[in-house]
Amino acid sequence: MLEPVETANGSHEGWARMEALWSTALPALRQHMGERNFAAWIEPITCRMVDGELRLEVPSRFFQSWVTRHFLPTIHDTLSSLAGAPCTVRVVVAAEGNGVPRPAPDAPAPEPTVPARPARVANIGRLIPSYTFESFVVGPSNDVAFRTAQAVSEAPGVRYNPMFLHGGVGLGKTHLINAIGHEILRRRARARVAVLSSESFMNTLIAALRKDQMNAFREKFRQVDALILDDVQFLAGKERTQEEFFHTFNALHEAQKQIVLTSDKAPADIRGLEQRLRSRFEGGLMAEIHPPTREMRAAILRAKSRAQQVELSDQVLELFVQRGGNSVRELEGALNRALALALVRGTGVTTEVALAALGPYARVRSVSVETVQEMVSDRFGVTIADLVSHRREREVSYPRQIAMYLSRTVAEASFPTIAEKFGGRDHTTVMYAVKTIETRRARDLGVDQLLSGFEGALRDR
Repeated sequence: MLEPVETANGSHEGWARMEALWSTALPALRQHMGERNFAAWIEPITCRMVDGELRLEVPSRFFQSWVTRHFLPTIHDTLSSLAGAPCTVRVVVAAEGNGVPRPAPDAPAPEPTVPARPARVANIGRLIPSYTFESFVVGPSNDVAFRTAQAVSEAPGVRYNPMFLHGGVGLGKTHLINAIGHEILRRRARARVAVLSSESFMNTLIAALRKDQMNAFREKFRQVDALILDDVQFLAGKERTQEEFFHTFNALHEAQKQIVLTSDKAPADIRGLEQRLRSRFEGGLMAEIHPPTREMRAAILRAKSRAQQVELSDQVLELFVQRGGNSVRELEGALNRALALALVRGTGVTTEVALAALGPYARVRSVSVETVQEMVSDRFGVTIADLVSHRREREVSYPRQIAMYLSRTVAEASFPTIAEKFGGRDHTTVMYAVKTIETRRARDLGVDQLLSGFEGALRDR
């Protein structure tokens, strides 16, 4: 257990650290529980330290029972991992009138929360306050999706309707769709916006069917100015839900209302999705988000640490970039663990703290420049000798630039190392090649798809 430390002014330093640790743990809890559960059950909690124990204050006895039964173990495990020591927590119901909370049974766990700043309110669903365009880090892997999202929010229903955003887990899809919702409401405060997961849409539909309230359901979803639906891949195989969503989609599209959809894969790759829905999803603009490059991962870490008024050293930043994972979510989780450990230990985010925070989560990359060269030479039908030669014909120079780009972004070799392995060139030649491919990727969908195939194959080796 974290022991409270008496300070000169009578405050308890240990308790303050526990409260700060809870606030730091919230992003990790969001990752573990999923956006839907986090928004419904964790965000409404207010936390404070009373008589040496942490109290999670909830609005009702039902809420108290549900959190205790379903989420307290996850909360406890997350905070114990971050703190490196056991804590004690009590879930209580804030009583009406006198403000005295009613406690739930004791449970081991964690720390208090800083009240979330007010968010613009969606008519259906909930917007995450911090997920705005301003807080989104843009780079070659996501700039098309970012610019498209901005265009949609500036003129909803006019351009790129529907917008279909796809990419792997934790790459920023949920961030962008929340940013769209925020921007629409900023520009038009009375706009009717629905932001929810496909599972929430399905559950609402099932409830309406059971209560014979389908007219109310249809009116609710077909009167919005923007329908933003996350994870539409979960509609696959749900015939009744797909049927109703098909008609909702048509009604909104015909009325020139904006539709934004996300998925972990492109429409053509969603098995169990009806052809008529697939064709409508593909009828707008499809934008893919790729894993962030090395430079983007560093920029993301800097932005997120500075948002918490922490400056990372170059050595610590490099550790996170190398071992923190490929997705934004993985990077954020690694950084939050380090911030929490630094808080508990009363130090900055040192190399030792970073290594301890990465711990078993660390990813040691094994892709080599030689592996990249072999794969690119096979794909383009050139020899490795050609790739490392000084031949300038396009049939050799283009694959060489591709191989240099992948050596930098996937194998994560330094510019001098890549230059040495490609015939002893100057490192500025490699820098030029990487920049050239980055630019082509942003402008050419074919190049983007080619690189995505290479990246997936290399990371699966």
